[in-house]
Amino acid sequence: MYRHPFDALSFFFGLIFLVMAAAAPIRDRLPPDLGVWLVPGALVLLGVGIAVSAIASGRADRG
Repeated sequence: MYRHPFDALSFFFGLIFLVMAAAAPIRDRLPPDLGVWLVPGALVLLGVGIAVSAIASGRADRG
């Protein structure tokens, strides 16, 4: 099996996703203003990170 190099950006955004999933049950206990922006903001950051990672890996493949 081919062993690929460590992708720190994907790892970081994967951790963000896991933290969001773990925090979902306690979301009702957070202040209302924070809960409104926390999940959508984190999802936007996750999407941007995945897009940047995809673009960066595409450029690395080209040489």
